[in-house]
Amino acid sequence: MTNKREVAFNPSEHGNLGEINITPGVLESIAAKASSEVKGVVTQHTGFQKEVENFLGMDNERISAHVGRDGEDLTIDLHVHIMFGYSVPEVAIEIQERVREQILYMTDLLVSQVNVHVQSIETEAVAGETRES
Repeated sequence: MTNKREVAFNPSEHGNLGEINITPGVLESIAAKASSEVKGVVTQHTGFQKEVENFLGMDNERISAHVGRDGEDLTIDLHVHIMFGYSVPEVAIEIQERVREQILYMTDLLVSQVNVHVQSIETEAVAGETRES
């Protein structure tokens, strides 16, 4: 569930033209998209998994992100699934770097922590399911 609190954005170089607020949902979207572009991250369910989860009314997102804030510190928790055959630590570190980089680039906000929670190692592949390039 998306937290409705906004994150204040203070442009340092552009003077005071007004206030800019970025919702946590925007940061969560950036984090999920950035992590989906990392090689080895599963971005879709297999056909059977998708059918079962749709039937049960479960969330069918393969990457979920949650933004937390403690004072000025932003923390992002990502829940991902990794394809079998990839190094979990290497994929996780790449996710952390990519998410920090993209949030800084797109919002000029610094993220203090990117916590990667590996939910599973997927052994079945469906065409277009992982980022392999």
